[in-house]
Amino acid sequence: MDEHNEILAALVGQPNSGKSTVFNYLTGLHQTVANYPGVTVVKKSGHYHDGKRHIEVVDLPGTYSLTSYSQEERVTRDFLLLERPEVVVIVIDASNLRRHLYFVFQLLELQIPLVICLNMMDIAHRRGFSIDIAELEKVLGVPVIPANGRTGEGLEELRRQINIISAKHDHESPVTWKVNYGALEPLIEEFDKILSQKEPLVQDFPTRWLAVKLLENDREARRIIQHHTHDKDWEPLLESCVKKVEDYEKQSGDSPRKTIASSRNTLAETIEKQTVQRTFVPHRNSDTLDLILCHPFLGLISVAAVMFITFQLAFNLADGWTWFPWINEAGVFEWNTPLGVVDSIFSIWIPALLDSCFHLPEGDLHSLIYDGVIAGIGGVLTFVPTIFFIFLFISILEQSGYIARVVVVLDRLMRFFGLHGQSILPMILGGGIVGGCALPAVMATRSMREQRERILTIMVVPLMNCGAKVPVFALLISAFFLEYQGLILAAIILISWTIALIVASVLGKLFIGGEPSPLVIELPTYQVPGLRDMLFTAGLQSWWFVKKAGTIILAVNVFLWVLMYYPRPADPNTDAATQLANSYAAQMGRVFEPASQYAGFDWRDNVALIGGFAAKEVIVSTMATMYGIETENENDEEDNENSTNETEIENDINGIGSVDKPEEENILKEPVDVQGKGLTMELEEIKTDNLDIQGKRLAIRLRAEAGWTPLKAFVFILFVMIYNPCLATCAVIWRETGHIKYMLMTMAYTNGLAFLVAVMVYQLALFLTGHL
Repeated sequence: MDEHNEILAALVGQPNSGKSTVFNYLTGLHQTVANYPGVTVVKKSGHYHDGKRHIEVVDLPGTYSLTSYSQEERVTRDFLLLERPEVVVIVIDASNLRRHLYFVFQLLELQIPLVICLNMMDIAHRRGFSIDIAELEKVLGVPVIPANGRTGEGLEELRRQINIISAKHDHESPVTWKVNYGALEPLIEEFDKILSQKEPLVQDFPTRWLAVKLLENDREARRIIQHHTHDKDWEPLLESCVKKVEDYEKQSGDSPRKTIASSRNTLAETIEKQTVQRTFVPHRNSDTLDLILCHPFLGLISVAAVMFITFQLAFNLADGWTWFPWINEAGVFEWNTPLGVVDSIFSIWIPALLDSCFHLPEGDLHSLIYDGVIAGIGGVLTFVPTIFFIFLFISILEQSGYIARVVVVLDRLMRFFGLHGQSILPMILGGGIVGGCALPAVMATRSMREQRERILTIMVVPLMNCGAKVPVFALLISAFFLEYQGLILAAIILISWTIALIVASVLGKLFIGGEPSPLVIELPTYQVPGLRDMLFTAGLQSWWFVKKAGTIILAVNVFLWVLMYYPRPADPNTDAATQLANSYAAQMGRVFEPASQYAGFDWRDNVALIGGFAAKEVIVSTMATMYGIETENENDEEDNENSTNETEIENDINGIGSVDKPEEENILKEPVDVQGKGLTMELEEIKTDNLDIQGKRLAIRLRAEAGWTPLKAFVFILFVMIYNPCLATCAVIWRETGHIKYMLMTMAYTNGLAFLVAVMVYQLALFLTGHL
């Protein structure tokens, strides 16, 4: 970087120190998110300007130390050592000074230009702590800025200190500062003297820091020495160090690692006593609250209640309650849902605007723009209200301190299946209680620190029952299990959780590898969430989704449009059902029919499932098209004994379009005689809010269809529950993991497992009933 105008600053800190809040304040909306090369750790960076100076701030992963045990620790340390930022800001919790000083000492040993942001000063004051800032600066030898990230207090002073330190162009802290490690000092000095003779090491790394790391048996330190020592004496050097460490352990009866940790803790305690006074000890209501929220039984009840309320609020605000002011297509003011507004913009207003401006004739270009591009963009943006409100409430739960309690309560159960306590929130958001969304659920795994558990959670989240699957379930339950709706819905929830946990256990043992990491978590203080930070987090997550996943979704949506639109029929007056029956998608459906017939699916079902690859919402509408209007080709192939009644049903469905409320009520009360089977149902019998009139007509049609039985309906539900996540989720899995292989693995196992389960259940049922 240009040493005058381009400044690189790094932000480090332990989890729950308020680091992200400080980062958001410094950079605002000027943020980008990616993954560090070769790992799944999220890389977040932003920038701000101070006159002509451009300051890039990198928010490094939250970590408790600079050892090399976790990916976060390695990423943080490598960035500090290799990128050499002009200034490093460590954000620490003022109410837990002693614990955070342990991390400060390690940064000071790296001899990097350091600023301490003493965050959460308001909490420290409420707990009765009074901190002598001047004395703390004197003891540590670096600037200490008291701050409150939630209110922004002190953060302008932090910016000023960043500018002052970066302007010095001094990449080293005072060399004289060091921790006294007592009995280890002779060994440290000996190692330091040896390493100081290696010129490449001296240029890039503090040799005393390397000496301490060798005593800690740090693998990365050994690798650094091997890589930077060009002659061939690095092996004897390391062997000599190992032997001296072993001799020390025999003589002292203790390991150097414990001695080093003890020395740092002792120094932190001494500095705390020297700089912190406690004027009073307040009564902590949080302790009483934790007795309930972290209780093995009461904690589970509280988790279920809080998640249910959060889930209901988020999805009702996005697409349940009509609270958003809007002008409909008739120019009349109305209250609508945010998702309804987005859908209205892309399904009504934008097409109407294009029609008035360009008057495109019906044809390939018209369909590409309207059905491919506009529908694709609309399909992307309809996720935004849901993502916004989900992350708004996640932010509330995180900032309040409750998420950490959820992790503690559920960790033991999730660990049994190779997952982590933090896995539960993404799985619930993905549809653990039916009706979530896998896309924000995958994004919510960013809070998980360990790669193994994060990857496993991402790969099983699509097995949950997202809101897009609910119309399919509602359709088939209404058609075949009307008297057992509650029982079937409970079975769907239980089956999806059972499959997800078994799959997590199998994937963890066969493909991901490793053991579940131990739960190391701090229970943060309960706080009132800051409105600014909550809205900022929700808005930023929504923007990242549009920016990252949107382009991929749009491209594939256009590809799927091509499959369903081509080849074009010679007769321009061909109806939609006939055209779709001869499309490339239908041809693909027929290709899969020899295999899918073992699960009871014909080519029409396959076409609907192919459409579900883009979005599960497409399944019901595609089935309505395929079953609502029989093509001439299909009539020639199948038995014609019910052709008259099929025509009646066809006329019924074609007669239902856009209807007002009185007409809708009349239609619902009309009895429908289907296919001459003597089966008469009223549409009002199908009581579900998840189906429109066309969906209810389709439910009746499927119930009368010769190939549809309760068995096939149940198998279809199982298949939809398990098979390929929607296009948007696939794109986010790729982006969040940083590897396409995890997306491909998820697609492969979900489709394979769905087909295997469907065939096994269908064939076993046929065998048991004697119909095989």
